[in-house]
Amino acid sequence: MDKSHLIPQAEKMFIREHRTGQEIAEALGLHPSTVSRWKDAYKWDERRRDLQASVQTISEKLMHLLAKDVEKLENADGLDPATWDKINKAVKSIKSLDKEVDILGNTIIVMEHLITYLGMKHGALQRQFQEVLPDFLIYMRETFKGQ
Repeated sequence: MDKSHLIPQAEKMFIREHRTGQEIAEALGLHPSTVSRWKDAYKWDERRRDLQASVQTISEKLMHLLAKDVEKLENADGLDPATWDKINKAVKSIKSLDKEVDILGNTIIVMEHLITYLGMKHGALQRQFQEVLPDFLIYMRETFKGQ
């Protein structure tokens, strides 16, 4: 029996809910090797990593680095140009980060909904779409990287 209509649901469980292949297999009545094949074929690990690189995590790292430079300023007599430049670059990075992650995050959300819709209406088209989706997401990452 063809269970490919369960791919979007399994994918969501893995990427968004951080469930294991075994948990997904049990929940959807699949063999664990089926989930493993789908995970590899549609590059779910890579997509999960992309989603985990959230604005909050990256912003926190940038803010921590920025705080170190600000602390140096508080302990110093003046503002040296190199430190000022680092602070400016960090602030610009934080501002642009929201835009980049919003675009990529929204792209992933829209693609997930499209896959679900295609599964309900056009199973064959859904499978074709899922084959090109990983490459499309790589394209999107490269296109919006650093904007």
